Amino acid sequence: MPQKVISYTDPTLDIWARFMRTRNLLYKVFARDLRELGIKPEQLGILNILKKIEGPVTPAMISRVYRREPHTVSVNLKRLEGRGLVKLVKDLEKRNMIRVEITDEGIAIWELGRAKTAAVSQAFKVLSPDDLFQLSLIIDKLSDSAQQVLKSHS
Repeated sequence: MPQKVISYTDPTLDIWARFMRTRNLLYKVFARDLRELGIKPEQLGILNILKKIEGPVTPAMISRVYRREPHTVSVNLKRLEGRGLVKLVKDLEKRNMIRVEITDEGIAIWELGRAKTAAVSQAFKVLSPDDLFQLSLIIDKLSDSAQQVLKSHS
């Protein structure tokens, strides 16, 4: 078992560092499973947003929902478009607005990608249903707090 690395003298930063290392490991697990589909976890996340949000979707909307920088979303959209998984179309009413649409091939990849969650699920099996519920609450609290801190530092 790897040794617990203490990175900082501040306990909060130690937790943050451990959280990030764990996030990176989980990302690697999921990325490895998606590799054969030729997409990355963040691209599957974008396809998921396109599949779940009803009505027209813009890159800015994806950026807000996914909480990623607009240029990061834009790069991933271009890659997905290059693979034929999404279409970027000009809005007929607002010509300067781009709409993002998932293609049939994008839906097929999204379905295959969703089915590739076994390894990530296996990592989470060490958590009880109550642990998962608590983790979900903690993540939401941290996310909301980080959003507030970002707004106050703008």
